[in-house]
Amino acid sequence: MATPLEIGNDQKILLDNEYRKEEEENFSYAMQLVFSSVLPMSLQSAFELGVFDIIAKAGEGARLSPAEIAAQMPANNPEAPAMLDRILRVLASHSILRCSVVGENGEKDESNFHRPYSLNPVSKYFVTNEDGVSLGPLLALVQDKIFLESCYRLVDSLVHCDLIPFSS
Repeated sequence: MATPLEIGNDQKILLDNEYRKEEEENFSYAMQLVFSSVLPMSLQSAFELGVFDIIAKAGEGARLSPAEIAAQMPANNPEAPAMLDRILRVLASHSILRCSVVGENGEKDESNFHRPYSLNPVSKYFVTNEDGVSLGPLLALVQDKIFLESCYRLVDSLVHCDLIPFSS
């Protein structure tokens, strides 16, 4: 293999750019893994708050703003719409909800806009159907504190033979 001195400058720059791109992709994936608990917790919060049912009750193809959704929740926090918007953006970034950016009065003014959210085929599994069924209770089970605490004991169970992680 040629050393950097034996490679032409253009080829060295190309190799450097390829290496940099690969490093950025690897770092991006590593960060995704670090924050991997954010998505299920956001999904759980949205389900507990009734977000999916609220949007579904608004009708087929309904697009609601965080303020419109929060108005139908038992929330008395004036910051609820902004906080809810953060949760909904996480879900939209993972294609669990649809999101569009709309300027006030239909204009393209970037300083004055809102984000309406709507259901998509995936989010419909978290809407309670006429029989009272959805994936929400299963999500709640998997996100339950006791279940998650068992996962935290995996390391200790490997180190100490007398501990069984899912036994309590």
